[in-house]
Amino acid sequence: MSPTEDRDAERRERDAQRKKDDDERRRREARSMRIKDIVWSAVIATVITLIVVTSLGWLTTQGVVERAREEGGKELVALRASICLIRFQQMPNATEKLAEFKALSWSERDPATRKFVTDEGLATMLGEDEPVSGAVDKCADAIKRSS
Repeated sequence: MSPTEDRDAERRERDAQRKKDDDERRRREARSMRIKDIVWSAVIATVITLIVVTSLGWLTTQGVVERAREEGGKELVALRASICLIRFQQMPNATEKLAEFKALSWSERDPATRKFVTDEGLATMLGEDEPVSGAVDKCADAIKRSS
């Protein structure tokens, strides 16, 4: 081969290698851009999700505590109503009082039962000055159902 042909062959090899290197560099850059885009999308989606979820009260400790207090309050009122009913049933004149309540009309029975529970302090627990909100109503309902 002549020296000119050798130089042309070497130049073609260098050009081919340079083109191959450029193509590889572009592929690496494109891959790193895709990875960066995926990572940023995940970060942004996570932040948006946390903002939405916490603003709706799904993840906040305060929301959990509030729901637990509400449920605990309902259960506490139900427990107090049960205690109140037992206290009523242990009264010596419980059967006469039930008969009195039955003799009343439906519209008179509710206020009379609530007044009796309040006056006798059946829904008020030991150490309290007044019953918990809703305990008198639940107790009166339990007494009416027991009749």
